[in-house]
Amino acid sequence: MSKSVPPTPPKLGSPGVPKPVARTTDYLARPIGNVCESRQGVLPMNCFSLAKAGGKPPSGEDLLKGRNTGADGSPVDDIMCERLLSALASIINADNAAVRTITDRTSIRDFRMMSQPAQLAFINRIWDANCSTHAFNQAGSQMFDPPGDGIDGNAPLPTSIRPVRIGMNVFEKRLKGRQPFREFGVGFRVDGSDASSVGRVTGNGMTQQRLSPAFMLGRRGLRLDATAMMDPTVPRVWTGNHDIFNETAVCVSRNFFGASAFPERDTNGRSYLWAVNCGPLLGFDTENYQLGLHGAKQWRPGEKAFQFIPAANVLGYVQIDRRGAPSGGGWMVDFPKDASWVYTGAPSVKQRMYMEDELAAWRGGSYTIPAAFDFANE
Repeated sequence: MSKSVPPTPPKLGSPGVPKPVARTTDYLARPIGNVCESRQGVLPMNCFSLAKAGGKPPSGEDLLKGRNTGADGSPVDDIMCERLLSALASIINADNAAVRTITDRTSIRDFRMMSQPAQLAFINRIWDANCSTHAFNQAGSQMFDPPGDGIDGNAPLPTSIRPVRIGMNVFEKRLKGRQPFREFGVGFRVDGSDASSVGRVTGNGMTQQRLSPAFMLGRRGLRLDATAMMDPTVPRVWTGNHDIFNETAVCVSRNFFGASAFPERDTNGRSYLWAVNCGPLLGFDTENYQLGLHGAKQWRPGEKAFQFIPAANVLGYVQIDRRGAPSGGGWMVDFPKDASWVYTGAPSVKQRMYMEDELAAWRGGSYTIPAAFDFANE
């Protein structure tokens, strides 16, 4: 008996046979994090994910701002986009897994469908996962100051580090067996690079950079206005590396030399290094918080954070010359031979002597601060 041959099925598109329906991808159903591609440091509107070939998927900007049907929500305005992208680009410093539990459960369409107050509340949830909140509630005189004299390893450096000889890149603790930060209450900070800085600081004190929306957007690439990040009473710490979000506080160094690392490691040119009376101020002890935390980005010269440094607590300034940074890390700085303190406040006799001795230990030398004296190895 012969084996029957099954009939050949009709081809798609033949008469009486429906054409296949093209599959469409619902890109708006994807997580909200997909609209952002870049990291911190660029203007928010440059952080959108780019469109792929043929617009599949479209760019993050098209997904947020495109005029789709009413079921897809209203287009998101530029300012709200900047706020959202600022938070998303900052996840690089956060506990990524914790933040993704928020962003992965909210689609692009969900965000578009929200009212503006709800969009702000959602952005605040991302920020709260990006960086934890703390308080300025500890007296500077009670903050951590390493009691030992050793400088090796990854531990915080003792206060009052100096070169063994002027111009020599070998260092030691000057005031051995003492805790100079607790004893004198003097911290150090670079603030400004031109003569106008003197009038600003002596007139208005030292303020948090986040309080200037223009600075934060133009220099840091972050739009924080109208978000929870604008509360000046709350310092923030990144949940990933446990480092302070510098612009949410006024940060000072325990060590005189440490202040010369700022504003950036690769800074070139003249800077104003200030001495500050930290002892009576209430602040957040960044380095003490970081001690023993896994993955903490400990800054070895010792960082202290304050809500505000009044002009009355600014003791004086000295001009230094920054020379950028070597390729292997660290930074380079000159302390001119004629460098001297210009006193703008009223240091005690002991504070003044401490300031003079710290400067004298470095004056007239050109130094390369090693990477090992910057952030501890992770």
